[in-house]
Amino acid sequence: MAAKECPMCGEFMRLVTREASEHVPGLSKPITHVIREWICPECDYFEDVED
Repeated sequence: MAAKECPMCGEFMRLVTREASEHVPGLSKPITHVIREWICPECDYFEDVED
């Protein structure tokens, strides 16, 4: 796993992958999206992963 330094506090950030569900009117099933973010455990700073 790659490490990234937090621009706010200088601690190492964690790479987090999660799924988010979204209900769209007119569809019977919710749509799920995979979200990848860098999250700092010290100061709660976060940013999206750039592919």
